[in-house]
Parts: sequence; C-alpha cells; structure tokens
Amino acid sequence: MAKKGLFWLSIGIYALLRFLFPPLELTGDSYGYACEIITGDLWNAHHLLHKYIVNDVWLVLEPLKLFKNPLTFYRTLHLATALASLFVLMRILELRHWSYTRIYLALLFITSGFAFIKYSVENEVYFYPILISLIGSLQFEKGKPIRAAILLGFATLFHQIHIFWLLGLLFPKDWRKYSQYYPLAIALFVPVLTYTVIGLASKTPLYTLLFHDVQEGLVQTIPNASNFALYFINTIRVFMQVHGDIALFWNLWNPYYSGIAILIFVFVLIGLVIYLRERRFTYLQSDWYRPYVIAFCLQSLFAWYSVGNIEFMILLPFLFVLTLRNGSLLKHSLLFSIGLLFWNSSQWAIPMAKTRPNRIHDIIHISDRIVRADLLGEAQRTAATIIYTTDAARIQNANQYQQLYDSIHSNIQTDSLIRKPRLLFKEYNADSIKPGNYVINYLNGRLNRAKLTYAEITPKSHKELEFTRLYRDTGISGVMELYRISQKSTY
Repeated sequence: MAKKGLFWLSIGIYALLRFLFPPLELTGDSYGYACEIITGDLWNAHHLLHKYIVNDVWLVLEPLKLFKNPLTFYRTLHLATALASLFVLMRILELRHWSYTRIYLALLFITSGFAFIKYSVENEVYFYPILISLIGSLQFEKGKPIRAAILLGFATLFHQIHIFWLLGLLFPKDWRKYSQYYPLAIALFVPVLTYTVIGLASKTPLYTLLFHDVQEGLVQTIPNASNFALYFINTIRVFMQVHGDIALFWNLWNPYYSGIAILIFVFVLIGLVIYLRERRFTYLQSDWYRPYVIAFCLQSLFAWYSVGNIEFMILLPFLFVLTLRNGSLLKHSLLFSIGLLFWNSSQWAIPMAKTRPNRIHDIIHISDRIVRADLLGEAQRTAATIIYTTDAARIQNANQYQQLYDSIHSNIQTDSLIRKPRLLFKEYNADSIKPGNYVINYLNGRLNRAKLTYAEITPKSHKELEFTRLYRDTGISGVMELYRISQKSTY
C-alpha cells in the first residue's frame, strides 16, 4: 500500500512540475491542432477521432472556466492521458506479479526518456492511442481477446500507426487454426468498417483516406541513406536528447549552462557504468514475448521507413517493457534513469529570457514591431506582408493561434488582432521570394540548420533584388537578422 502511495505521490509531483514548467516552445502540430479545434476543422484521416474527442471534452468542461487558454487545456488533457498510460502499464506488470521495485524502475525508465518528457505535455495525439492500446493489452493478458480486439481496433482510429500493435498482439500463434483469427478479424473490422462508411458517405476512395500524404507527395516513399541515419539518431533521442535546446549548453561557453550540462552528463555516464558493471544480461522472455516483439519490430520498421520519425517511436519503450518477464533487465538502472530524467528535463530549466531571439514568440513580436515601423506612412495593405524564414509552418501556426486566442477573449487592445492578418510566415525559397516583403536570417544558434545564410542573399544570388538589414539581435541562442526585400534600382 505504501509503495502505491509512493507511485501516486511521484505522479502528482511530476504532473505539477510539468504543468508549472511547460516547454519553452511547442511543436508546430500543437499550435496547428489547437487552431483547427477552435475553428471547427476536426477532420483528419490519419487521426480520425483525435480532434473530435478533444473538442467534445473541451465543450463539456469549458463552462467550468478551469482553463482560460484552450491550448493549455489541450496540453493538460494529453499529459493526463500520458500519466494514465503509466498507471495502466503498472496494472499490467502487477498482473504479471512483478515486484514493485522493478515496476517503478520500468516506469522511471519510460518517463525519463526524451520522447515521453517532450511529447506528453504537447497538444499532440500520441498518448491517446497508447492508453487505449495498453488497456487492450491488459484485457488481452487477462484472457479477454474480444474486448482487447475492440479496444485495439478503436486505438487505430486515433492514430493509424497502432495497426502494428493490433497485428502483433492478435496475429494467431497457430496460424493453421481458423478460430484464432476471430479476435484479429474483429479488431480489423473496426477501422475497416469506419473508413468504408466514411468513404462511401463522402465519395472518397479508400486509398485516398488511408494514404493522403503519399498522394500529396508530403512523405518520402523511396528509402535512402537518410532513413538509416535518422533512424539511428532518433532511436537515441527516444531516450536522450542530443540536439535542439541541448545545443544551448555548448553554443556559448557559460559556467552555469555548460557546467550543469557537464555535471548531468557525467551523472548519466556514472549511472550507465554502474548498470553495465552490475548487470548480468540474462534476458527473460515474458509469456507474452512473441506478440509484443512482433509489434515492436513492425513499429520499428515503419519508423525506419518514415525516415526515422521520432513521433512514431514514442510507443517503443512501452512495447519493450512489455516483452520482459520480470524486469530483471532493469535492475541497477536507477541512477542511469535519474540522470536521463535530469538531462532531458533541461527544457524546464533554461530560462526563456536567456534564449532570445530564436523563440517563436520573439520572432513574431520582433517581426511585427520592425515591419510595422518600416511600413509606417504606407497605404494600408490589403494583402498580407510575407516574411520568409525557416521553420515557417510552426511560426505561422503560433501566429494564427495567438490571433484566435485574442479573438476568443475579445481583447481588442492586443497587438495580435491588429498585426496577425498582415503577417504571413512562409518557408524561404530562393526562387520564389518577392520584393515588398521581408526575410529572417538565423546565424550561429539553435536554428543553425536554417537553409538561408548571409551568403545566399547577396547581389550574386539575387541580381535584381536588394536586401536592407532592418534589425539584428544577438542572444545566447544565436543571431537573428531581419531584411527588407526591394527591387534593385537600375540607376
């Protein structure tokens, strides 16, 4: 009983810290989904039920006025779902008669990983189907395959990638016995029936519903070297962040940031050394080893095919733990997991004010202020002023969300209601930039991977255009420059 109390206390502290210290900035999908839910654009063939369910929960709870900001509610709901997933996993391991010490080591192993820390608090879809699939696994291990089949089929309606969890768990152990195919058939019937009805009602081909991104050319379909490289990198990132905000520790030497990074990294190494030294690598297969290994391998293969997309690898730590018999493989992993937890939690600790100017809201605010000052005296533009930059989709989603948030609260005094219709952030492309607009250039910082560099905006690259620098801001995360694009004078 005391150990269960420790579990709930730990979960409560973790949830409170995550709520009080959110990420410095969110993913583009977090802002994008929020905009779509607010505007009623709930359709998404890949995540069929996601936005409908989140919107319904919001409509039920919104009159209570617990959350002023819808995005905060969406993120909190996803975090609560992620924590519920841990509870269901604990119930599965209790059913297997694991000791509580090893159960907590397994839960710590999962929660210390970067994938869990990063995506559990975003306004994303991933932990809704994970929770449902885990409940399906719990029913499966209780010997209730029909209930498990219905739940696993239902999970695919939140995200199609859970078809691999479904196939792994329900594919017959003895493929020659037709009766063992009944749970699999029932599980597949749920998404097949749903998409068939939608296709007939909307007169949309089933192939288009299932593979819209492929038809639109939004995904890579032919594997290349990037599949191997990014799969390897993101396999590490599932557990340990190796770029992104971590780069702030190294861009500029700082006794505080760099010192903390070194100490935590040494702590991780000590934990790893202790684990490797004390661990006897006797992998004991669980009674459910085969189905979870099949699911793990299918999911890993799809993540590789998707160019190592880390978002398709979030569920792998759960599947890995479910392949274990009694958790003995996790013995002596405590220090290592705690080290990873500290390292991956660096996004809580880095103060936002010290990372200017390469933050989304900084970019929007600075761009608005400089562009409005530059356009002062000009006639009011009917078309939006375009700002070319990298990571434009995420910036534009945040830009649109802030406008929607202000309009919801009728805050007519805020700048966003004035500025947002006039600013449109678009991905930089050297062949499509037009005079009369602006371009943001990043140097030496978190956005080092930007395609645009100072050398590319010289008269040699754009003989007919002139670039006038209006703003330059230097911060710990790098340098941001804003240029006006104008037609070069022929005189």
